[in-house]
Amino acid sequence: MKFTLFSLCRRYPIWVAVLLLYAVASLVSPAMLNPDQVLNIVRVTAFLGMVATGQTIVLLTGGIDLSVAGVVTLVNILSTGLMLGDNGNIFVAMLACVAVAAIVGVTNGVLVAYFRIAPIIATLAMNSILFGVALVYTGGAPHGAAAPAFNTIAQGDILGFPASGVCWLVLSIAVAMLMRKTVFGRWIYAVGANARAAAMMGVPVRLVVVAAYTLSSMLAMCGGLLVTAYIGNPSLGIGNSFMMTSVVAVVVGGTALSGGVGGVVTTIAGALFITELNSFTNIAQASTGAQFVIQGVLIAASVVVYRLLARRPRA
Repeated sequence: MKFTLFSLCRRYPIWVAVLLLYAVASLVSPAMLNPDQVLNIVRVTAFLGMVATGQTIVLLTGGIDLSVAGVVTLVNILSTGLMLGDNGNIFVAMLACVAVAAIVGVTNGVLVAYFRIAPIIATLAMNSILFGVALVYTGGAPHGAAAPAFNTIAQGDILGFPASGVCWLVLSIAVAMLMRKTVFGRWIYAVGANARAAAMMGVPVRLVVVAAYTLSSMLAMCGGLLVTAYIGNPSLGIGNSFMMTSVVAVVVGGTALSGGVGGVVTTIAGALFITELNSFTNIAQASTGAQFVIQGVLIAASVVVYRLLARRPRA
């Protein structure tokens, strides 16, 4: 197969974008070429990548999960509040986080699938509820700390590679295989492509939607635990950035907002791209407002580019 620059951009646009952005960032700041900096990017990308992986599943069904920010925040508050810096409390804290994430995911799925509430409304309402619960739980003054043994999940290394990156990539590959190699994965794509047709073919559409939102919430919980292990302390605003960036990473990676098109593997590249971009804008000393503008432009531009590429015949 003959590969040209255009064919590479045609087949792997987001991976080409990741390499180009890294090249530009390296020209502006040669320190980006330092191996330690590369590994640090992977370490930090793991937090967004984990959340974005779950978001991919929901977007593939034609929905959206804006409650991921609240899940990350509540998991951070709850886990540190229960651990209190004691290794003996890790199991109880994680069990509580799993229970909360499962309840949130199932509730989101039921609201969307059975009560026909628009995904953006249902999950945005849930996000508000979760943040409110975090405020009530802490009284506005978070307390507690992550256990030292728990911190190694995000701060440690495995054979020189960031442990958080290993957790993210292993889970992402597992989810990618689930989406591509199992009946459930095919159901996800079928529901996103045409829910009514999928139902006529015998696909349990409502249960698939509930499962998709549950997986999204569980993966957001994993992202929240990784962030908590990295910073070691509670923070009421820790999840705010994930609401938009998780969607941006997925869409930039090529998953359609309308559902049925895309995948987890390209979301890995999308998460790397967003993390690189944030690092680059920090180097360029761009304001927070400018970063939000860039994210909005990226969503719109990605949709346009992927639609244009889809219309062109393959070589």
